[in-house]
Amino acid sequence: MLKVNSIASDGVFKKARMNLDIIILPIAFVFVVVLMSISTSFKFLSFSNISSMLLQLPELGLFSLAMMQAMTIGGIDLSIISTANLSGVMMAWLLTNALPADASGGALFMYIGLIIIAGLLISLILGFVNGLLIAYVEVSPTLATLSTMILYEGLTLAITKGKVISGLPDMFTAIGNGSLLGIPVPFIIFVICAFVLRLMVKRTPMGKYQVLIGSNKKAVEFSGIDVRKITVKTHMICSFLAGMASVIMISRLNSANARFGTSYQLLAILICVLGGTDPQGGYVRVGGVIAALFTMQALNSGINILGISPFISTSLWGILLVSIIAYRRYIAQKKDKFLSDMAKNE
Repeated sequence: MLKVNSIASDGVFKKARMNLDIIILPIAFVFVVVLMSISTSFKFLSFSNISSMLLQLPELGLFSLAMMQAMTIGGIDLSIISTANLSGVMMAWLLTNALPADASGGALFMYIGLIIIAGLLISLILGFVNGLLIAYVEVSPTLATLSTMILYEGLTLAITKGKVISGLPDMFTAIGNGSLLGIPVPFIIFVICAFVLRLMVKRTPMGKYQVLIGSNKKAVEFSGIDVRKITVKTHMICSFLAGMASVIMISRLNSANARFGTSYQLLAILICVLGGTDPQGGYVRVGGVIAALFTMQALNSGINILGISPFISTSLWGILLVSIIAYRRYIAQKKDKFLSDMAKNE
């Protein structure tokens, strides 16, 4: 009887937990849009601002999806920005030093495609290193990815000597600045990645294993599932998404540097938590993360238009993160108390 009641209570508290990303987030998004439109005398709704948001959103979106993957299994990846910068610098170096001088048309397109593939392979290798440290060496995810973050940033600085690599081919920069049927190419890339990731999370054994590992790692190990292999694959997916973000970032900025995108780290964590991903693992909603992404992008854009200090906005992000974690902790405590009371009544 207790088991049945426990399952029923899980459903009740799961619904309470989902309210934030299913009901509150869309309302919050509309509220932010209306508030920022009025506050900025409707400059927020201008075509140029909306286009700017659609160009900037994919980078942060891909970093958020990467962070979401790590959190799904109860971990975190603090190296996603360093991974993106290292793979981006390598791509930029190849684009400015390895392209044949007479390459054009189809040949240039092929060379650029191969360089992008090489950059994404570098990202996968970096993610593989993270996964090995966590799964086989058994270093905690925080310590492992903090260490590789420093390592990858150091390698990037060694390659660039602290300088910016710029002057990328126009065909490559079109990825970050071009559009297709009026829709920015980076946004199209983000939508495709988000769609594929949602299918993986919801429809494949890999996605189900990730959620199970985040919920109860020991139970999954006893069931015969190779937790270490899933962990390595998960961190490779994290780094692949970071690599995709890097392609968009360096092509949009027409340059690569060791310190690009550092502000995205905190925002990616905040968006994941705001979107319903449990930092302790076992619960993830891709749709919730996307809703949180649009809300945060709208809020960030409005703050920039209003000329509010970035230090104040950073403090605001911190307050939001603490508040959301406190809310989720409150729901978890209510669930534990409810189950404890039921056990006493049995």
